[in-house]
Amino acid sequence: MSRVLCTLKDLDVTGAKEIVLERDGGRFPVFVVRFADQIMGYVNSCPHARLPLNWREDAFFDVTGTFLFCTSHGAQFDPVTGNCIRGPCKGQRLIPFAIRIDGETIISEQDA
Repeated sequence: MSRVLCTLKDLDVTGAKEIVLERDGGRFPVFVVRFADQIMGYVNSCPHARLPLNWREDAFFDVTGTFLFCTSHGAQFDPVTGNCIRGPCKGQRLIPFAIRIDGETIISEQDA
């Protein structure tokens, strides 16, 4: 079932936006990220310990703004592929969350 997640403008300040969806009666956190003119969606869960990447609202990038960063373990992820390039889960990847762009709106392409 498609659902509006956020708008492109929501990504202007931090480059990413967390959205907490409902799934099977529980919380299902995902995030949308803009990097190098591409928009991707991921499940907000580090493959190392299944903790959220961000420690504060919509803060997913490292200080350089180049990599997605797990604040619990220091893992760094390529924002376009979701591949872990440094840290305890090197070689693993973030779980993609299918999205589509409709004008200025970002919409989920999969059930939460």
